[in-house]
Amino acid sequence: MVFNKKNEVCSLTETDTKVLLENDITTAGKPLKEHLMIKDHFTAFQNIKEQAKLKRKLSLEFIQEIGGLVMKNTGSFTNTILGNFDMSKGDLRLAQVYVDKKYFPDYKKVPNLLEQLSANEKIDNVKGIEILKLAADIHYDFVYIHPFGDGNGRASRLLMNYIQLYHNEPLIKIFTEDRTEYIDAK
Repeated sequence: MVFNKKNEVCSLTETDTKVLLENDITTAGKPLKEHLMIKDHFTAFQNIKEQAKLKRKLSLEFIQEIGGLVMKNTGSFTNTILGNFDMSKGDLRLAQVYVDKKYFPDYKKVPNLLEQLSANEKIDNVKGIEILKLAADIHYDFVYIHPFGDGNGRASRLLMNYIQLYHNEPLIKIFTEDRTEYIDAK
C-alpha cells in the first residue's frame, strides 16, 4: 500500500477557527473533518505547552503522543499487507508515503530515524539563534521522515514550536500568504 498524501488544506478562516475554539461553534457549510482537525491541533498544542513547562525531553513515545493528538478525531485504522496501524493513536506508518513525486524513507527506517531525531542532546545546550536553528532542523528532519500516515505537517510545526516553548522563545507561525513558499521550501 502506498499513501499519496496531498498537502494539508483547511478552508476555515482565522475567524472561523477562533469562534470554534472559543465558543465551540462550527462554521456552516464547512466540513466537520476540518473542524475536528482544528480542535485536535489545538489540543495537541495545549499539550506541548504543558510538556515544555515540564522540560520533557523529545522521545519516540512523546512524538507518537503528539501524532496521536493531532489525529485523534480524524485519524483512521489502516490495514496494510505489512500490518495495521492507527493514526488516531500515533502509530507509525506501515506503508510507503509520497507527496506529489517526493517519496519519504521506507517505513522500516522510521523508528530508527525518529530515535536519532529525539536523541538530540542539543535541546538543553543551545542559546540565542541556535534555538531557532534547532527548531527549524527538527521541523525539516521530521517532515523528511514523515513517520505517520497523515498529520505530519501539523506534527512537525508543533515540534518546531515545542523547541521554541521549551526555551521560552516566541512561537513560529506560517502565514497563509507564505504557504506556497513554505511548502516549496520543504
